[in-house]
Amino acid sequence: MFNIANLGVNILNLGVGIYNAAQLHKVTKKLDRNHEQIQLCFNSIQNALTVQHRTLELLICNQSNLAQQMNILREEMRTGFQNVVAEVKDLEARRCREEFETRTFKLLKAYERFSYMLPESLEADQLIERAEDLEAWLRTQLNRIDAGKPERLPLFVALSFSVRAKADAFEAKGGDYTSFATKDIGLLINQLRDEAHVFCERRSLYTLGVEMPEILYQYALLNRSLCKGRNLQRKLDSKVIFSAEDVTWNDGMHKLRELFKPNIEDIELIDLEHLEFIGGNQDIKLNTIADYDWYIRFANQDRLTFKVHSRPSIKLSDILRSIGHPEPQSGGIAKTTLNTLMAFALPETMKNISQLIQNEFELENFPKLSGLNNLDIQK
Repeated sequence: MFNIANLGVNILNLGVGIYNAAQLHKVTKKLDRNHEQIQLCFNSIQNALTVQHRTLELLICNQSNLAQQMNILREEMRTGFQNVVAEVKDLEARRCREEFETRTFKLLKAYERFSYMLPESLEADQLIERAEDLEAWLRTQLNRIDAGKPERLPLFVALSFSVRAKADAFEAKGGDYTSFATKDIGLLINQLRDEAHVFCERRSLYTLGVEMPEILYQYALLNRSLCKGRNLQRKLDSKVIFSAEDVTWNDGMHKLRELFKPNIEDIELIDLEHLEFIGGNQDIKLNTIADYDWYIRFANQDRLTFKVHSRPSIKLSDILRSIGHPEPQSGGIAKTTLNTLMAFALPETMKNISQLIQNEFELENFPKLSGLNNLDIQK
């Protein structure tokens, strides 16, 4: 789905934790590779957190809009953060990132020591203390930001790390402590799912699918990883922890992204002089029975009373507006992609995507995405 598969794997490892990975290798009798596996898992978690430090800094700064912030983050992810696309000049954002880095680093070091000294009781106690310290700070930060805002994601990723680290320490101590581990992970899964629901509520397809699909992707993988870790607590087996399917999240909006973010290499193969574009103010003619069938569903019209000749055309801007395009009047698409756009503008498509999200997070109700409930079609 995205060119961030490594991030996906790192988040999956973060939710399962090092203790489970180490125990898994003991089950498979690869004791000589146990430390190697621990180091690989630790590096993976560290890389996942590095992404979150930069994500928080970019999303809370005030020097650009959300779409620009996500584009910067996307480009830096693509290059593995080898290059800084835009330096953040917002002092408060930089301060918050630095504190975020410092606090997660302290827990990372405690987690690393604990992982190599399993099942040393003293290291487990110190890890619990560090994890609870980070958890308290993260929850304070979350309380300052409205639920559903994208800048809460990096805090939830770090919160998952702190709760997972604490659960690892509880499991290593054994006895009654294991029930605390199971309880804490279960509570966090429920909080994460509620957050994903609120994040999607009243957002448009364009926002979720084009502007910031990486946010929902990371929530989905974080949910999967925490559930996998909880299941491994109950029954440890020798199967591969993660498959290619675990890293893939199909949000149903891949084709929508292609409309507005075409592959540059593909464009170079096209004779641009013959590629026809449609602007937002252009009229889309409704000529056929299929056209009117689409319009009736799009505008939620009554088939029995709708008069065909009352609507000879519709402006492209109205279709773009229905999916939440930020500039429907000045926006445009290639003519060859019009049918795809029209399909995404239908209410049933929006409902299908909402149900995909509901199923992924096992929500009681599907999130109500933003759409045109009462169409204001230009005459």
